[in-house]
Amino acid sequence: MSTPTISTFITSVVLQPIIVAITSAVLSSLLSYEIAGRLDWRPITVCVTCDILAVAVDHLKDQEVAISARGAAVVKRFAPLFHLARIFLGLNVLLLVVAFWRSPPKMTLIAVAFAAPAFLWATPLHFSRIGTVLNRFLLANDDEGEVEYDSPKAPFIIKRVPGMKAIFDGIIRGCGIFFVVNSALQLSWQSTYNAPPWMIMETVIWSTVNRTCHCIMTDVRDYDEDVKTGVPTIPVLLGSALKTRMVLSVVQAAVMIAFLRNPFIVGSSSFAIALVWILGKDSPKVYFRLSLHSQTIFIVLYAVMLAFDLL
Repeated sequence: MSTPTISTFITSVVLQPIIVAITSAVLSSLLSYEIAGRLDWRPITVCVTCDILAVAVDHLKDQEVAISARGAAVVKRFAPLFHLARIFLGLNVLLLVVAFWRSPPKMTLIAVAFAAPAFLWATPLHFSRIGTVLNRFLLANDDEGEVEYDSPKAPFIIKRVPGMKAIFDGIIRGCGIFFVVNSALQLSWQSTYNAPPWMIMETVIWSTVNRTCHCIMTDVRDYDEDVKTGVPTIPVLLGSALKTRMVLSVVQAAVMIAFLRNPFIVGSSSFAIALVWILGKDSPKVYFRLSLHSQTIFIVLYAVMLAFDLL
């Protein structure tokens, strides 16, 4: 385990969540524009703050474990940083609450439904305990005999579902953002507003596939480690990084061909395919941010061209 430093702490707990949240900010802005022809701050704020909170809380837990293992002196040295991190989280919670307060209840429910798996991503869930609690409640006054309980079972962890880690991520960050934005605007997804070359369902499909493929790309990077630790990612299930790259290329090519009329989707998919073969286990992690933002780059390009009347 590497020695914790101030820079790694700030990068992990503050900068990385913000970098991830930029993708949600850009995508939710595009969807808001596609659906209603305007940028609505409420769903954008919800998507951004949920992203920041989900990633930052997870990373903060990891930092707490790593720093606690170094002894009381190191814990004391990092105490101010933990305090600042909690302030950072608190500010995001405040923004999220304000956005929920100004939004329709339907949007709040949808946001919670899609965000819950992200917040519980690595949390052990003991469903068997629910039955135990119910038995104790219902049979507490039963005098006929002692209540028998099942032996403890292994907890359910979302990220440990075989092959589903990347798919969950794609659905949460792709479909979830659309439903949050659409419910906030309270409009049908078949909006009469026209924002060529974009079509709403094309954007949703593209986003879901893009985020899923990016998540699988990070699993390709960690392939050897995941094989050793038994993490059932898609590359591990396929049996090799090469097979995974081939599958990712085919999927991205299919999206590109399906939406050939949209040059931004074509460009993004082509860029993503190139990264599939360029990036590998020896590539610095920072380079994988290009994969993370393979969609963001082309949405921003569209926004710039639109602003300067180049479309």
